[in-house]
Amino acid sequence: MQSNSPAQTKPSIVRQLFIPHEEPRWVPLVLGLITLVALALRLMLVNQPVQYDEAYTFIHYASKSLTTILANYSAPNNHIFHTLLVALAYHLLGASLWTLRLPALLAGVLTVPAAYVAARRFFTRHQALAAAAVLAVTLVFIEYSANGRGYTLVILFSLLLANFAGILVERQTTPALIAYGLTAALGFFTIPIFLYPMAGISLWLFASYLTESGSWSTRFRRLTIFLLTCALAGALTFLLYSPVIFFGTGLGSLVSNEIVESQNWATFFGNLSPRLMNTAILWMTGFAPAFRSILLVGFLTSLFFYRKASSQRLPLQIFLVLAIAILMVAQRVVPLPRVWLFLEAFYLLFAAAGLTWLADWLINLLFPRFKEGILAAIIVLIPLAYLTVNIQGGRFAAMRVNDFPEEFAAGYILENIQPEDTLIAVPPTDIQTAYYLAINGVPFDRFFQPDHPAEIQNALVLVRTNSKYDTARSILQYFDLTRNFALARAKLVYEYGPLQVYSIPAR
Repeated sequence: MQSNSPAQTKPSIVRQLFIPHEEPRWVPLVLGLITLVALALRLMLVNQPVQYDEAYTFIHYASKSLTTILANYSAPNNHIFHTLLVALAYHLLGASLWTLRLPALLAGVLTVPAAYVAARRFFTRHQALAAAAVLAVTLVFIEYSANGRGYTLVILFSLLLANFAGILVERQTTPALIAYGLTAALGFFTIPIFLYPMAGISLWLFASYLTESGSWSTRFRRLTIFLLTCALAGALTFLLYSPVIFFGTGLGSLVSNEIVESQNWATFFGNLSPRLMNTAILWMTGFAPAFRSILLVGFLTSLFFYRKASSQRLPLQIFLVLAIAILMVAQRVVPLPRVWLFLEAFYLLFAAAGLTWLADWLINLLFPRFKEGILAAIIVLIPLAYLTVNIQGGRFAAMRVNDFPEEFAAGYILENIQPEDTLIAVPPTDIQTAYYLAINGVPFDRFFQPDHPAEIQNALVLVRTNSKYDTARSILQYFDLTRNFALARAKLVYEYGPLQVYSIPAR
């Protein structure tokens, strides 16, 4: 007799949600190897110098109180769910670059098995493994996995949402409906741009229900249940953002900030072409021109031969693009290229699936007895070869530290700053230097704050000679402080690469 105890129920739910098919033993081994390669590639960049946006997130949000994190959306830098994870890592593991980036790193690595699971709802095991392999070695995903921002979480949640949609299109199980709603809410809670993948995947599900065989009453019931799930996900999202809406910076900070505010039609169409071009450049970073063309062939193959290459009736990629186009026109906003990183994940997933389908067809003609082994070997060799080339070529170690001198300037300041000194700098130097100072015990309020002016006895002015404000005078003019200081007595006390530090006494 079988037991129905909770201990046996839980694995069955996990298997239902995250194991699309029973696979040969070699499949999880290959997927594990690909995931390890993804981890190794991302760890190569995890200690690169801090970047402006992630430093801003730490200084203004993650290092603050829980109330600040949950209620302060004064800038879109606060990817709240991601910020909560950064704060948790910071308080549990201490202040360092790797803890700042740990949530993004883990999400970036998990996108690889998530890509397999999502792709397996649509394609064969070889196609799904190829999708995971391509995402593992894509440079832009490697870089964003080593950047303490919420974009890799959005990619992860998008792939998981597609996975749950693949379940729901066949059968509306309670666990899958709950997982779909929770994933949507967490995606929105990370960054509101999750509206784009949510809209595309939901539109695909809606169309799938509408065009399936069966009676209209059955279709209507399935549509009603699905729309109710989306409504509950929206209600949960509203609840999660309620501290911002009711006690913090207000609803306007979410829906009408400078990033998402509607533009006039002339500005919208003026931004459309350059933003799309910059998005294409970002997507193809690190891919050789020939491989870009190969990926395009794979994607078009997955589109035009969808009914043969996929197990689903309707092509998801069309509904993703359609939903995005509708939303962009309705909002009159052309988002920044990094907003579309989730869409690149789907582009590469479908491109890999299309190429693998072609390879399967060709190998089946030439070497039908060895098809399984040949395809598996090719899929494994792609990430291993990429890892080997990058280790031998030192590609990720080639970053010039002179281009990121803030850490070294912070080291000088830590050793020499006096109680009477006030730090003065303009973005991004102030935030990036402030990060290294903050994790070593010097708070951000040692920098001059225009909205909280205070009497200054002596200024340490940080100058970047390769920026617009390349002199101490220009930085003081930026804050309208020139008349307060004896510039003739300015003394250069530190210099490293393009960054200089001047000590200037007040008049």
